[in-house]
Amino acid sequence: MKKTLVRVLSVSIAALLLASCGGEAKTDATPKESWLFSLQSAGTTDFDQSSSVLSVPVGNLVGFSDRPFRDIQDLTLTDFVALWDDTSEDSFSADPPNAALTYWDSDATDAVAHTVIVEMTGNVSSAGNVVSMTLQILSPSGAVLPTKMYWASLFIDNFYFCEADYNPTAAQMDDACWGG
Repeated sequence: MKKTLVRVLSVSIAALLLASCGGEAKTDATPKESWLFSLQSAGTTDFDQSSSVLSVPVGNLVGFSDRPFRDIQDLTLTDFVALWDDTSEDSFSADPPNAALTYWDSDATDAVAHTVIVEMTGNVSSAGNVVSMTLQILSPSGAVLPTKMYWASLFIDNFYFCEADYNPTAAQMDDACWGG
């Protein structure tokens, strides 16, 4: 009798546990995939202080998604610039991204590394292998960018778009809905 009672209780507890795991209606708690971007220069980066335009010779350009997705995509310069052509509500053209701009102040052995937080305002364009963009310095307050920067990198805020809204290249995007 004791063995039967133990079996009945065991089966009942297991049934309750299984029911609680799969019996509830699921809500849509799936996180949206957002993409961030890293742009590394292939040489000296120029900054026009009068127009606030940064010109970066592109060495490496990738998009990567945050947790839990952890995807990475190499981007062409054309695909990157096209991110500003999208006019949807959460696009870079409607809501310019923030970025961390890191650079060295010279190419000497005693060069000093710097980081500023910027907003990539206005148009982003390319000519050859150089991407140009207008920047507004957000932090630190009062920072002034030099006209020449070395080993510059931009780490750019997230972006959401679906292939249905914009299709840079299906092969590069793996037919995925970036961020949306």
